[in-house]
Amino acid sequence: LQRNMQSQKIDSYIGFALRSRAVVFGMDSLPKEKKRIKLVLCDANIGDATKRKLNNFLQGEDIRLIKCKSGYIAGAVHREKVKLIAITNESLASAILQSDELGIITEV
Repeated sequence: LQRNMQSQKIDSYIGFALRSRAVVFGMDSLPKEKKRIKLVLCDANIGDATKRKLNNFLQGEDIRLIKCKSGYIAGAVHREKVKLIAITNESLASAILQSDELGIITEV
């Protein structure tokens, strides 16, 4: 996956979040951390069941969602099977959202 300057910037924000333990991995971990979650990043090709669970989870919550290009998250967190992460740090979540204003990592 080709990474340009902007997506490298987002990669490093995700890296900071990982190092500061501000990342929640996977759909099943989200409900336990609901109060802390500021932003959810999910792979464009997550399964239908996960998609439904995610939509239900986000219903009525003030949590932003970015649907990322396929494979982006796995590459950013260096874990092959990861397709969904949540960021719990407000400033890192904002930085990622601002950096992705142009839809760099977003699947359309």
